[in-house]
Amino acid sequence: MGNDSLLTWLNNVFAKEGHSPSSYEGLRPEEKILAEKITELCKKAGNYENRSKVYLQALNRTEGFYEVSIRALSALIKVGRLGEEVKDVYTLCKNTLEVFSHELEFENCSLMLKDTDGEYLILMAGRGRGDRYLTRAWEKGRRIKIGEGIAGQVAKTGEHIFISDVTKDSRFKNFKMKVNITSLLSVPLKSEDEIIGVINFSHPFLEAFDENRINLMLLLSNFVGQMITLTKLHNKIANWNETLKKEVQGKTQELIKKNRELQRIAVSDPLTGLYNRRFFSTRLEEEFSRAIRYHEHFSLLILDIDNLKPINDTYGHLGGDRVIMELARVLKKLGRKGDVMARIGGDEFGYVLIEAHKRDAYQFASRIKKHLAMVKVSGLKIKPTVSIGIAHSTIKGLKRYQDIYKAADDALYVEKKNKKTTSLLGSSTPKKQ
Repeated sequence: MGNDSLLTWLNNVFAKEGHSPSSYEGLRPEEKILAEKITELCKKAGNYENRSKVYLQALNRTEGFYEVSIRALSALIKVGRLGEEVKDVYTLCKNTLEVFSHELEFENCSLMLKDTDGEYLILMAGRGRGDRYLTRAWEKGRRIKIGEGIAGQVAKTGEHIFISDVTKDSRFKNFKMKVNITSLLSVPLKSEDEIIGVINFSHPFLEAFDENRINLMLLLSNFVGQMITLTKLHNKIANWNETLKKEVQGKTQELIKKNRELQRIAVSDPLTGLYNRRFFSTRLEEEFSRAIRYHEHFSLLILDIDNLKPINDTYGHLGGDRVIMELARVLKKLGRKGDVMARIGGDEFGYVLIEAHKRDAYQFASRIKKHLAMVKVSGLKIKPTVSIGIAHSTIKGLKRYQDIYKAADDALYVEKKNKKTTSLLGSSTPKKQ
């Protein structure tokens, strides 16, 4: 056979896919040797080509895994920021799924948390392409009993479940969702060893989740579980602080009210409600010091019921108390804002008339006597009267507040003495016929 035989053999070899060897029949010995070398080289080339395909496929898978890993890392960072910014659990769940859907390009995903009793999973948020995930049957608040369906099983066992084709798995229950689901991955949300919920990822295609992606989802779900727990803890602390704040405010207001009541009791006369002697002395000292320092003036009135003893002897101390309270009412009615009135003894009263000259003080004292004279004390036939001693802060020789008090008390003594003298004179004078 000539060169045509070798050419024919070569055409047969390279015309077939994969350069399959042909028979050496009809070739001369030297052509056969050459054909064998060509066949060996073709085998080596085929091996190299197959290896290249394998390496290229592995490289593509590695490149895809790295890309998904980078996206997963980006999702972790963004969810971490959500945990810092969002303090509402529902909003955190909703925004987390938005991050997952955008960064990891999931077809559909939903997030469910256990209720407070740990008997049901509550749907917190769902996300799907074209907003087709949620329907009225799957609106927020939808419940699934623990142990029911795939998600319920995951919540019960704490182990993730991947189903490549839900139509061939009896555990899958279709809850009337208008979502095309073929492959499903359900992973638990955990906080340490506690299962707090479930994240579900689904896709209309078979085998949509490989081992690497499943591992990434487990990593992400653990992180999300921690973020949700921290948010719940933050809310509990915030609510506890708010409750504590309200309780403290309530107790504080109660204490303020009680302190005010104690202060009022400490400075008040229990019978009349006027200030007591201790408070009156303090205020008298303050007004006296102010008058000296700023060259201001005031008048001091000391009042004493003239006939309280015969009233007590005739009607008892309850009758006398009614007279004391009537005088207190007169003082409250006639008193001006800023003045200081007090019961400083059994039947003795004090009144600081601010910025009042001596003439003003006498007019005020006259009004008190006039109003008391018009008072009708229930059950009493004896008309109560009052004597009033007056002193003014401009009296010469006053150095201490006790001095003006003594001056008013002396004036009271003089008026009561004059009344007794007048009464005695009047009793010795025969009545006109």
